[in-house]
Amino acid sequence: MTYVGIDFGTTNSAVAVAEASGPSRLVPLAAAGRTFDTFRSVLFFEKQEDRLGSTLVHWAGPEAIDAYLESDGEGRFVQSVKSYLAAKDFTGTSILGKQFGIEPLVSLILKDLKAKAEASAGPLPATVVVGRPAHFVGEAGEDAEALALERLRDAFARAGMTDIRFELEPVAAAYHYESGLDRDETVLIADFGGGTSDFCLLRVGPKARGRAEAGEDRAGDILGVGGVGIAGDSFDSRIVEHCVTPHLGKGTRYRAMDGQMLPMPVWPFEYMRRWHLLSFLNTGQTRRMLADILRTAEEPERVRALITVIEEGLGFHLHRAVEQAKVALSAEPRTLFRFALPGTVIKTPIRRAEFEEWVRPETEAIAACVDDLMARTGVGAAGVDRVFLTGGSSFIPVIRRLFADRFGEGKLKTGGELTSVASGLALAARNATR
Repeated sequence: MTYVGIDFGTTNSAVAVAEASGPSRLVPLAAAGRTFDTFRSVLFFEKQEDRLGSTLVHWAGPEAIDAYLESDGEGRFVQSVKSYLAAKDFTGTSILGKQFGIEPLVSLILKDLKAKAEASAGPLPATVVVGRPAHFVGEAGEDAEALALERLRDAFARAGMTDIRFELEPVAAAYHYESGLDRDETVLIADFGGGTSDFCLLRVGPKARGRAEAGEDRAGDILGVGGVGIAGDSFDSRIVEHCVTPHLGKGTRYRAMDGQMLPMPVWPFEYMRRWHLLSFLNTGQTRRMLADILRTAEEPERVRALITVIEEGLGFHLHRAVEQAKVALSAEPRTLFRFALPGTVIKTPIRRAEFEEWVRPETEAIAACVDDLMARTGVGAAGVDRVFLTGGSSFIPVIRRLFADRFGEGKLKTGGELTSVASGLALAARNATR
């Protein structure tokens, strides 16, 4: 029998399988003549005309990116849609004239992910284990968490997966880490996704695996769980705030009809800082507002650049530029942020020390979450044998330093940054049947 785990992530998704014994393995996903371990959690919509009229078509994953890059800017690129799951005020959005709720949007990604997984590994079993963060992005509270899980379950059902079981993503990452252990440890798992940072302190190793293989409940191995809706997208937003929005008119002024000089509205720039909101700037109302502002703007070239970013749908290009700068700063003390758009190129030097100051509120919130978890469990730093860092933001030096300062550099271990959760979910699926 095959056991399946699915990690539907804010930025990337993955599928892994496990057999009755042995390690789990990732399912290779073929798209556009290439094979991927991970599947970008994105959608692209476009209207196609024929003799009968227009039809709204869509692509998901790598094919969505390809279609977007080949388009003429008339389509709609959607990313980080997972960030809406806990938002009760988000009931739907209009995409090129068609209304979509959150569940249908997520299901479009999951349908394509499932189809590609089955093309590679055969039909999925009736039951799959699905990852969930310790706390979803957005609104706090039990009602928001319940809404997010209800929506996620509904989206999976729409994609043809009606029997799903949820497992905490940091617990799944722990199962992945544990699979390579030959001794017992108390480990702190730190899983950094696109939307959330999740933490779990638990006992792992041969004894714990043995209990699972014997069919015993492993709940007692989990000493504590915590999480915060801050992660990769939050760090990206600071680069957008400091390196991009000033070049697009933030802080400039325009003349109102009564002759007053007014500051540029702030809310479009707040949308730009959040990947899941960026595509929703491209509305007729927003375009008309910016066209009116452009006529009397003090710095029209900057407002014109903002209009270009919105109307040309350059969200993915901006995301890629930000990601490149963030990765470069993990390796070097400084880099040059560069974002090209029609008619101009935005260039801004960034020093790592500057970036670390920009993200101080986020890193302090993450540190507070870790400290709260350790206080709740009553386990001191000396009682932690290993700290396993996974997810893209685990490479950021200030994040690594946060854990090194608390537990010691020698206890830190990284691995499976984009795939450890999926790998562990497949192992969780196997454990759940015993």
